[in-house]
Amino acid sequence: MDQASEHTTPFEQGHDQSRFDHLMHVLPAGVLLLNEFGVVERANPAACEMLGCELEGVKWRQIIDSVFAPRADDGHEVSLKNGRRISLTTRSLTPESGQLLMLTDLTETRALQQNVSHMQRLSALGKVAASLAHQIRTPLSAALLYGANLASPKLDESGRERFQQKLMARLGELEQRVNDLLLFARSGHSSDSKPVAVSELVEELERSCEAQLQQRQVAMAVSVESPLWIDTNARGLIGGLQNLINNAIEADASAIRVKVKQQDSRCLIEVVDNGKGMTPEQQQQALTPFYTTKANGTGLGLALLHTICRAHQGELHLASIAGKGSQFTLSFPLIKQDQEQPA
Repeated sequence: MDQASEHTTPFEQGHDQSRFDHLMHVLPAGVLLLNEFGVVERANPAACEMLGCELEGVKWRQIIDSVFAPRADDGHEVSLKNGRRISLTTRSLTPESGQLLMLTDLTETRALQQNVSHMQRLSALGKVAASLAHQIRTPLSAALLYGANLASPKLDESGRERFQQKLMARLGELEQRVNDLLLFARSGHSSDSKPVAVSELVEELERSCEAQLQQRQVAMAVSVESPLWIDTNARGLIGGLQNLINNAIEADASAIRVKVKQQDSRCLIEVVDNGKGMTPEQQQQALTPFYTTKANGTGLGLALLHTICRAHQGELHLASIAGKGSQFTLSFPLIKQDQEQPA
């Protein structure tokens, strides 16, 4: 017994125990104490309310099986069968045996984040409506003009072919703008999300960009750590990555590198090019919907990527130096393919 304990009276010891009991009772976070056999010896009211069952005297493994309902998008959080989402932190009670578990209810926080994200998307879609007429009117007007010229009886065969090519080019612009808009509008929908093997996603990206890379004689090196799985909107993410590749090509890049790797519990997708790069001012605006420096751009490519990342607990980081190139880093929580819940 240490010197402090020797001078502690029974009254003081009882007072300390009473204070501890009171703290356990009023703590908003759930607290559980497990013994060396994994049995809950002590649980405060917040933990019982959070998990919705009696905990003391029950093995933690049994509680996991009866209460937890892991989901594909859990990441560092855990979903429960009662609909709550919690974070779980564990600490060993060294030098004593057993563990301390702390549960934090993130249900309302996640709901608030979803509401904020929804409002941001509504605001962004309002800008879509405001700019849609301009985005479509320009190529549509040109297409109508070329179509009218095709109807001219005075048009020779070479002129007809020239106007046909111009008409198809303008219609292609229209299709691309509509596709970008649809991808942006649907990129955050959870119904479009599913577990994806990142290696397969990158293979699809290579196939979709192969022709353009060959045409512009741009080398693209790909490096992928396998197997890595994430939960995302695969179609939207591939479309967003295609935009990154297209931007690099149009920025006169001669080399592009795509690297996928694991960093702790996250998957990083890096896209690096040696193109023109961006000024600090351009970088500040780059992720804003409808911001573009291209005459025929929609300004939705990077905004699409940013939206997908935010919708799946991910992040998008940009580093660029004017005249030297750019690096985009996408970060997503890794998921287990079998979605097993660890003990």
